[in-house]
Parts: sequence; C-alpha cells; structure tokens
Amino acid sequence: MSVTVAKYTFSAWLRKGIGNRITEPDNLGLGGGAVKERAHVPVDVMLNTTPVHKEFALIGPGDIIGLNPEMVVRTEPLNRITNFEPNYLPFIEFYDEDFLWRYTPARANGQRLRPWIALLVLEEGATEAESEFKYNPRGFPLPIVTVANADALPAPIETWAWGHVHINEGYDTPTDFEKFLRSLHEMDNPNADKIISRLICPRKLKAKTGYHAFVVPAFETGRRVGLQQDVSTIDAQQPSWTVGAAPIDFPVYYEWAFRTGENEDFESLVKLLQPRPMDPQVGIRDMDASQPGFGMTVGADIGKIPPPEKPQTILGLEGALKAPTTVSRPKESDIDTSKPFFAQLKLILNFPADVQDASDGDDDPVVSPPIYGENHALQRRIDPAGAGWLNFLNRDPRFRVPSGFGTSVIQKNQEDYVARAWEQVKKILAANRIIIRSVFAMETVRMIQTNFVQRLAPAEMLAVFSPVLKKVKGSPTTLFHQLTTSLVSPAALNSAMRRMIRPRGSYGKRLRAANSSFNHGALVQDLNSGRISAAPPKQVSDSVITDERIAEQLPNAHEPAWLQWILTHRLLLLILLLLLAVVIAIAGAWWLALIVAAAAVFGYFRTAEAERALEATKSLTDPNATLHDIENAPPQPNFAFVVTDPVTPISATSGTDIATTSFTTSASTDALRFNEVSMITRAAAGADSVEARNFRSAATLFNQRLAIEPSELQLVRFDITSAQTKVSDATRATIVFPQLVAKQVRFTFNPAWLLQPEHLVPAMAYPDFPDPMYEKLRDISSELFLPNLELVPPNTISLLVTNPEFIEAYMTGLNHEFGRELLWREYPTDQRGSYFRQFWDVKGIIADDSDLTPEKRAELADTYKDIVPIDTWISTSKLGTHRSPARPPGRQLVLLVRGELLKKYPNTIVYAQRAHIFRDEHGTPDPTKDPVIVEVKTEADMHAEILFPMFRAEVEPDIRFFGFDMKPEDAKGADNPQTATDDWGYYFIIQQVPGEPRFGMDIEFEPDDPNKVTWDDLSWDEFSSGLRFIDTSTPPVASFFNRLTSAERGQWGSHSADMASILYQRPVMIAVHAKEMLENLDLQPST
Repeated sequence: MSVTVAKYTFSAWLRKGIGNRITEPDNLGLGGGAVKERAHVPVDVMLNTTPVHKEFALIGPGDIIGLNPEMVVRTEPLNRITNFEPNYLPFIEFYDEDFLWRYTPARANGQRLRPWIALLVLEEGATEAESEFKYNPRGFPLPIVTVANADALPAPIETWAWGHVHINEGYDTPTDFEKFLRSLHEMDNPNADKIISRLICPRKLKAKTGYHAFVVPAFETGRRVGLQQDVSTIDAQQPSWTVGAAPIDFPVYYEWAFRTGENEDFESLVKLLQPRPMDPQVGIRDMDASQPGFGMTVGADIGKIPPPEKPQTILGLEGALKAPTTVSRPKESDIDTSKPFFAQLKLILNFPADVQDASDGDDDPVVSPPIYGENHALQRRIDPAGAGWLNFLNRDPRFRVPSGFGTSVIQKNQEDYVARAWEQVKKILAANRIIIRSVFAMETVRMIQTNFVQRLAPAEMLAVFSPVLKKVKGSPTTLFHQLTTSLVSPAALNSAMRRMIRPRGSYGKRLRAANSSFNHGALVQDLNSGRISAAPPKQVSDSVITDERIAEQLPNAHEPAWLQWILTHRLLLLILLLLLAVVIAIAGAWWLALIVAAAAVFGYFRTAEAERALEATKSLTDPNATLHDIENAPPQPNFAFVVTDPVTPISATSGTDIATTSFTTSASTDALRFNEVSMITRAAAGADSVEARNFRSAATLFNQRLAIEPSELQLVRFDITSAQTKVSDATRATIVFPQLVAKQVRFTFNPAWLLQPEHLVPAMAYPDFPDPMYEKLRDISSELFLPNLELVPPNTISLLVTNPEFIEAYMTGLNHEFGRELLWREYPTDQRGSYFRQFWDVKGIIADDSDLTPEKRAELADTYKDIVPIDTWISTSKLGTHRSPARPPGRQLVLLVRGELLKKYPNTIVYAQRAHIFRDEHGTPDPTKDPVIVEVKTEADMHAEILFPMFRAEVEPDIRFFGFDMKPEDAKGADNPQTATDDWGYYFIIQQVPGEPRFGMDIEFEPDDPNKVTWDDLSWDEFSSGLRFIDTSTPPVASFFNRLTSAERGQWGSHSADMASILYQRPVMIAVHAKEMLENLDLQPST
C-alpha cells in the first residue's frame, strides 16, 4: 500500500499543431475581426530561390457539425443526479487536453483564449412556458435548443475564463512543467492520461431546481453551420450570442440533465457536527426480571444493586454497544450465586439431563429452557457457581436474553439460512463423492501394486510403467531421457516390444523354444550390460559416392606423413636451407653454397604444385580448409547473380548502374508492360560487390557450421534398480491419489492437509455465513442493538465501546438454534458448527492482501471474524474473551456519527490519527496549544500514525458506527501531556473523498481562521443577492476582497487557470480529538 498526495496543475489554455501559427489575436468578443469564416495561417517557402507566400485557411467552428461522445471523460454532476449541491458549478471534461481550443479561430491574447464551445446551464420550469429553454432533440443535423430568456446566457465576452487544462501532477518549477508539455508531442506519450481539458458554466444555481446542461458553439460560424445557415460573410471571431439576444437557437453537441438538492454541501454538513460525551444511559435499559416464568417462583435477584437504584429484580439489559461510562447493573463483582434464583434456574436447566440419566432410555424427552452452547461445549449441565463461559452465559438473564435474540433471528430467517446451507452442502457432497471414489481407486490400485507390480523384476516393472517414464524425474532429467543416453534403447521397454515378445505370442513362443530361460527382463539386462545391442551401426553402401571416397581416389591421398609434413612446412625448410647456404659461403665453399641455394629454391617451387593438390584433397573432408580458401579468395567487384533460365527475357533500356528494365508477358503490342528496378550494384575497384560480399559471408557461415563436428554420444549403463525405486515412489497409490484429491477439492482449510492418505475421509463441514449479524438484530429493533439510542442528539460525533459479552452471547444463541434447525432438517451435522461468526460489517475495510496467497488471504479474512469457532472455546474461559488472537482483546472503541453528512456522502473517509505536541515555526514544542497531526508521506508513516476502522455498522436513517482496534484510554491519551514523548492521544478524522475536483464557493462565509482570509473562504455571500453568473470584472465585496493579499487579489479575473484555482473546492476534513468526547468521564475498565 502506497501513500500518494494529490497535486493538481491548472493551465489557462493549450494548443498543439498548426493552430499555434495563427497570427490574428483573440479579440475576446469585444470587436470585429479582419478574417471571415475561418482563421488563416501564413506559409512562406523558397521555390527555386524565389520566395513564395501562401495563406492557408484552417478548420474552424464553422466546419464542425458534431462531437464524439467518447471524448467526454466526466460531467459534474452526472446525468440525472437529483441532489447536486447548488453552491457548486457544473462542468464537463474532455480527454484531449487541447480540445477546447483546437478550432478557435484566433491566437491567445496574453493568457486569454476563448474555447470554441461553451457550456450553457438552463433552468427547467414546471411547465414549458416557465422553462428558460425549449429543446428539440430531433433537429437536423444536430439537436436544437432555443433559449427563451436572455438572462439565462452568460456574458459572451467572458467565455475565455471558463475553460482550462487540468494536469494530475504538481510541478515545482516552470521548467518541469515545460518538459511535461513537450512530452505530450511524443508518439508514445507516457503522460496522456494525466491531462484533460475542462469547461465550466459560471452560473449560480438554485436549491431544489431542475437544470439542463448543453454544450453549444461559442462562435457564430459554428452556431450557423449547426442550423444549416450561410457563414461566408460572418466574422470568424464573432461570438454565437450577444447580451440580451433572445430567443436564440443553438445546435447542441452534448447535453445532460440534473437537479439540485438542499442548499448544503459536505463542508456545511461537517461543520454542523458537534463532539459530545455520550450519555451513560446509552447502551443499557431496564429489564424487569421479577417473574421469569417456566415455573420459577422467585425473581431474578442475582446480585446487589445499591440504593437508591431500582429494585433488585430490575436488571440492566445492555446492547452490543454502550457508552464508555455505562455501569453494568448489577456489576459482575456484586453477583451472589447463593441466591435462590440460581438454585431454581439450575434445577430447571439440568432437568432434561437428570431425567435422561435416571431413565432406561424409553421415556419421552423433556422440554425445558435450553442451555445455550451445550453442544459446542459437550456439556449437558451448568453450575451457576462454577467458572467458565457456559455457566456464566446460562446463569445470567442479561446474557440469556441476547442468546434468545439469536434464537429469534434464526426462527424468523430459518428458510433462507437452511436453503443457503443446502446450497453449500452441495459442494461438500460433491467433494465427498470425489473423496470416496478416490479412496476406492486408491485401495484398488494399492492392492494391484502389492499383489502384482511388486512381484515383477525391476526390468519388467520398468517395461510395464514405460508410458510414465517421461513424467518421472531421475536426477536431474527424466528417466526417459536417461534411457536415450544409455545402452538400453527406449524401444526395448515400450509396449510394441512387450507385445512382440509376450510369452503366449507366436514370436515369444519361438524365442522360448530356442532359449527356455528367455524373458523380457533378461533381454533388458543383457542390453544394459553391453552383451547385446539393439542394432549394428549403419554402414554407408559402396555404391554411394561420398567426399571421403573421392578424396581417397586422388593421387596424393596416400602420401606418407613425413612427406605431408614437408609439403606443409616447405617455406620453413626453404629458409633453413638458405641459412645453411649462407653458412657454407662464409666458410669459403661458394660453389657448394650456390648448389644448396639453387636446390632449395627449385625444391620450394617444385613442391608448390604438390601442396595445392594436397590442400584440394583436404578441402573435400576438412571444412576448415575450405574456410581458408573462401577468406583468401581475391575480391570480385563484378560478381552478380544471373538468371539462368528466365520466364521472361530481360532487356535493358538504360546503361545506368541502377536501371529500369521493361518486362512483357506477351508478344502482342497490347500486352501489359511494367517496370522493375534491378538489384545489381557496382562496387569500387579492388573490392567485392554487395552480392559478392553477401555470398562470401554466407559461404563462410555455412562452412563454419560444417566444421563443427557432432559430439559422439557415449552410451552408459542404465541404473535399473534406482529407476525402479523412483517409479515405485512416483506411482505409489497412497501418494498419487491424495495429490489428485487436494487439487480437485476446495475446503476452507489448507488443501495440504489432504496429502495424508488417512485424511481422505468424507467431510462433515458445516455451512458458513459471512453475513454481519448485527443487521438482523437491528432489524428486529434498534433498541436491542443499542438501547436508549434516542438519547443521541442529531449532528453528534461521539465515542462508544463494544460489549463483547453481549456479542458472544448473541452469537452463541444464533449457532445453538441453527444447529437444532439443521438437525430437524436432516442436514449432516453434529450441531457443533460455528455457522455465524461475523457480528460487525467488515466490507470495505482497508487491508493490504494483494501479495498474499489464497490460503493466507483466507487466514487474514478469518482474523476479522468477531469470534473464534465456539467448539474451540476453553471451558474455563470467560465470556467475552473469544476474539481472534490476532486482534486486541477486550472492549474496542467505536466512533458514532449522527447527522445528514454520512447519509448524503456515504463514501466519506473516516480514520483515527495519532496526535502530537504543537510546534511553532522554529520547531519549539508548545504544550499549551492544541495537539496537531503530522503529514503522512510514506507507508511507514501510515502504519505508525493512522488507524483505519476495522468494522462498521449503521442504523437508519442517519447513524453510522466505525469500530477501531483501540481502547478508550488509548484514544484519550495522557491526562496532562507536557512533552513530545507523552501520549497525546488520537484525533478522529472525517474527510471528504479526494480525487474528484469540484468547483464553486462555500454556502456561507465561515473562515477556518478568523484572523486570516484566503480564496478557500470565498462564499456566495460575498456577492450581491441577485447574482446569476460569476463576473470576472466584479470581484467579491470589499469587506472580503480587501482582506486578501495583493497577490491573491491579482488572481481574480486574470485568466482561466487563476479562476479555476480560486473556485477549486479542496477536500474538507474535520478532526476531533478523543478528549472532546471523553473529557471528565469516569471510564469503565476496557477488559
């Protein structure tokens, strides 16, 4: 998981291509232009040293009669949305970054350039007469909208301000931004998806009103062409409407409709939330247990409830959540198991087991209140004074009641759950069929191997299993490959050989008649020992002429070795003899020196012919000699390939080196003639032609390949005994069949468990339901889930804690009752399955499981279950302690948010972030200031600083819960932290989803810092009440505008990128420290 901080860049306009050569500047709709209909681009060229000037007309708005809808990336709002925030501005985005200015018939005027299209947003009335427009979708060639009200059109001289380029990256320097823009011209542009163009409508919207958005031409030539009117005399820069022009028709390129909601947005709703400590009564309510029923004569007086509390039989029934300060009534430490209630309850609950033990087995069963969890715990009795979760759950009415809630949920939804259980058991039954058949096959094969295969000789056994030798690994290659390099040919073991020499076959009978001890195994052993071979080496027939035989017939083929040495080293001998002649001459025997020198020279030239003949003989059998000849052959500048037998004769029509030749296919004068350029290329003197060079290279490579002598295969003995062992291990039934089953059967456990043959038994897996079961409890009544929920005021953000004892009691009731239901439906079950283990909703939690295997991912998912399987609960463990060991034990903190915010924005991000001591601009700590959060830049920072919710829940219509793996005291931090090393607690943060830019203004002026005002604080309140469109010539009221810096004031009306930056609505975040919701509270223990 990586952390990415969103950064955006806005640019006023962007153009690519020849449009940048337009010379006439944009008059911004303030006057006439000199060019009619289309923009012109001058082009100057030199033609035979003569300058030529030409004006080219470019495609403009008057040439466009449609827009491809696939160009549209996004519209804000989406089509048919009914609750768009009225303080935001509608817009449309296009994939091509230069699309808005591609056909604009002018160049930029400074940083201003009008788009060639405009976005009109027109109000829908209750009737056609009350609407600002009339729409005809059947217009030709484009749909037509007629604007009836002139006030519905923005100022035509300000369209330059509402189109801009958006880049999904930030740039620290202008140079970096220029590099990015240059990269857009590359053919394989890596940044194409990072940049778009956006067109905004500056209209102020009304709340709860319907609107229709239209993309229309911004220039008159485009409007007239779309209406099939003449444009030849129209100024190319004339806008498509003027102030006060109505009614007026526009062709429509694109349209969508939407409706605004209440005058509220994320920021206004988040500011309504107020942090409050939770009322201690939230999470607990009175339960009158004075008359328990079922024959009990005493009320549920189970402990000491100190006065002035309510009567002892008015117990505090808690829910799945409660306030951190809620006090149980009575406390666990005040329960007195010696009171009469417990004795009577024990007698009733244990009565069925007592009757069954005392009877002979023929008595009818006894009906009594259930002992929840008895099947999982394998206990039929309880002891109120005893320890352990089973006794604790069943003795206390405050926990038997949640178990009863679970029973009620099962009874209300039994048909759905049983149907789903049978659907799951189909997979189990199918897996069991595979297991049963595999076990049968495994045992059958095992007996065959024991009674037949193991009695075979090693060689015979390999012959029987020869088809699998290609699959069995030897070391390190397969056994089949080892056979191919051994004295035993694979053919000696294949099925054809076995059929041919089978004892009862005709050929086998003749072999055994000749040698009574002959068998297949003995044959393989003889082959492997080298006593016999599969076939003699192939001999070349005497009638076949080979290079070697030709070389043997040559006269010098049988020259003695000493003579061949002399011929090969004749130059060396010449030099030695000449040196000898010099020595003799120095000694004074001139006549003898002359004789020796003359004989040496004569012998050298006389043996040259014999050496050439010897080399010619060697070249027939030695490719290296041919290589030497090829490399030392003289250059061939006139070497060319010649057509020896052309279908059509070639006749040259030119004497040039690269000539055009004429081909004809018929003698007729009307025959088709065509030209072809020949491939003959002349070379410089003393060098190979191209064809000669290619031929020499090819011949060299060919002879180099011939010079490579194939390695002679050295056959070795085949290790028959080792091969038999490997084949036996690879085909052992108790190994092969468990592997096949593990690949075919998919259970929730690791399939490697099935690799043990003793584990191949039919499964009795219970169904598993991942449903968040709090929903069924809430659907019965929200008071069962969270008592006294009405005490939570609207627009509240506060903290609760989970009640693990209640949750486990409820989940035990679910599983206990569903086990009984499955037994009644004759489902294969032992009633000990934990069918329901998920209480909270964990869908959408943030967990990094991308690099995990399926098994590890299943293990991770199991850690998010709210209880471990009930049959694994230790009998002496306490109720409420059976969470996954990978999760923190005890009560966990839950953030409650009540208000319209999360109802309207359900995808809001909620998390907790560690608080730190405040530091000034010099880094000096200041414990007197509110703690702060630090910027998260890396994944390590995220793990150290941020906690995401681990579960969630909701109660309609406006309450949401987010559970965190932390305790209240951890969130609160130290009571009075003073240093950076102290525990400063956690902030709980509610953040708007980033990544989808929106534009507009705040509903009301509520600056984050009253002493400092920025464009982020701009609201519609800073303009006149009658404002219909944002006007760049009219800044906000002076009371706001003058509080801005001079640089900020200069942005207003400067260009479209500055206007986009001003109106960009940054994601809103609210951070509330846990102390604000836990301040001055006496927190109850969290364990």
